[in-house]
Amino acid sequence: MIDVEGQVALITGAGRGMGREMALLLASRGAKVVVNDYGGDPEGHAGTSEVAEGVAAEIRRAGGTAIANATTVGDSAGAAHMLKVTLDAFGRLDILINNAGGSTIAGIAELTDEAIERVMRTNYWGPYLLIRRAWPIMQRQAYGRILNVSSSATLGIGSIAPYASAKAALIGLTAEAAIEGQQHGIVVNAIFPAGYTRLAAKSQEDARRWMEVSFPPALVAQAVAFFVSRSMTVSGEIFSVGGGRVSRIALCNNDGYFNRQLTPELVGEHFDEIRDLRDAKPVGSSREENERYMRWLPWTGGRIGTF
Repeated sequence: MIDVEGQVALITGAGRGMGREMALLLASRGAKVVVNDYGGDPEGHAGTSEVAEGVAAEIRRAGGTAIANATTVGDSAGAAHMLKVTLDAFGRLDILINNAGGSTIAGIAELTDEAIERVMRTNYWGPYLLIRRAWPIMQRQAYGRILNVSSSATLGIGSIAPYASAKAALIGLTAEAAIEGQQHGIVVNAIFPAGYTRLAAKSQEDARRWMEVSFPPALVAQAVAFFVSRSMTVSGEIFSVGGGRVSRIALCNNDGYFNRQLTPELVGEHFDEIRDLRDAKPVGSSREENERYMRWLPWTGGRIGTF
């Protein structure tokens, strides 16, 4: 039995879609849930507290424990307030799910600076601020589970550059936090979810129908419940989740081409070899990548530290 009994979970963007399903499922399995949602639109404009309050009330009617919070994700004061609300209500924080997100669809040069900043704040700066404030709490407990909801948009879609950039930055934050969290019992991972949400509803009609039929948000929540449980001990990884499928995503590289007398012409001559990924292997960290260089460039210092 996957166990979150008695744990405290703060979930951003939990008023609708995948976040709502995460909140309902974790509460049904015994977690005390802080349902955060500012009630606004996908572009980042604030709404009302009714959205978060509705989900919290739904959890309580089902016999669970939950409170609502309508603080906007993306600024320092809001992050501090969310953590204060959580500690005042439950005295601890075991699970942080950075689920809140939103995007504006337009070309790279078409968006205003303000629109770009709004998307970046919701999707990256907000999660960073929350992790920063949750960290000392989880350190004191010697336990924590953090899940960052990224997106396959980091691989490129078109016309959502701020969103893709922010979600990609979240992957770097996940990797760094996972390394720092090892000695404190804090496990940090990320997901690329596929679930029918308000953002998916804006897709081209054929894609929208496929998403609606094939990717119920509740199936994303099922995997998330495992990733934030006591049973999850793997850290620093990315998982694709949707429609009942769960798989690991990783950066990888091949041996490539090596020549200490490298020239532009040699790069061109060996470009197919450089791009060939048939024998590629995952790269789990910057250290692993640096160690691969040592096949040709042996380490000449002392003990290899973190670099």
